[in-house]
Amino acid sequence: MNWLQLIERRDSVRQYEEDVDESTLAAVRKICQHVQRYNDSPLKFFLLPGAEVHQRQKSLGPVGRVLAPWYIAVVAGDDRDSLFNLGYSGQRVVLELTALGLGTCWLGSLVDWVAIGSSLNLGKGEAVRVLVAWGRKPESLPKKQGRRLPPEKIAVFPGDEDSKYPWRTVLEAVRWAPSAINAQPWRLAFDTDAVHLYSRPRRMTRKYCPIDMGIALCHLELACMQLTIPGTIAEREHPQRKGWEYWVSYLFD
Repeated sequence: MNWLQLIERRDSVRQYEEDVDESTLAAVRKICQHVQRYNDSPLKFFLLPGAEVHQRQKSLGPVGRVLAPWYIAVVAGDDRDSLFNLGYSGQRVVLELTALGLGTCWLGSLVDWVAIGSSLNLGKGEAVRVLVAWGRKPESLPKKQGRRLPPEKIAVFPGDEDSKYPWRTVLEAVRWAPSAINAQPWRLAFDTDAVHLYSRPRRMTRKYCPIDMGIALCHLELACMQLTIPGTIAEREHPQRKGWEYWVSYLFD
């Protein structure tokens, strides 16, 4: 599986064909059951048919509902580690669905979350935090991606930029990650022995920041894997950047 190609191919799809065949449904169910996770915080994926979700979606003026044949309801706690794990693991699912030729769209608002979770027999502290709409993208539907901040706005490099690592490719993989209302909170500091991941969230999207940062880490790690840059994810000493909140680092082996 070429992760860089999948990251480039994936976009937010808001229109879908009506049908999904049984073999595709089984493949998606298997992906959700075996997805790699970032940590051990509770995380569950439920497949919900469109008819069950559509009646619980809302609209706000010109912002319409995303009507898909199927959805993944992602259940987690509401603490930082749980939501970070949700973003990391959920984006792995999204990219594997992309490999199946499916379209996806993250949904974090305009949904009656209590009603969605009422039929799922959830435990204490658990709730549906996001939905992922998915299905077949119409062939006539063009690819659309929101604008992205320029590289110099989200990344810093050592002065000489002399490295054996293809930093720019890694940066582009993170730069094109999806985020709540395309806020793009991630920031990257590249060093000779690590990439440090930070956030600079907007006030109105702060509650989604842990999910967005988990998605960014997923892209960062997969890009390094694809480029055969061996390393491990861990917290470590890092440069202090004004207005940037540190999350984790990818340490080169």
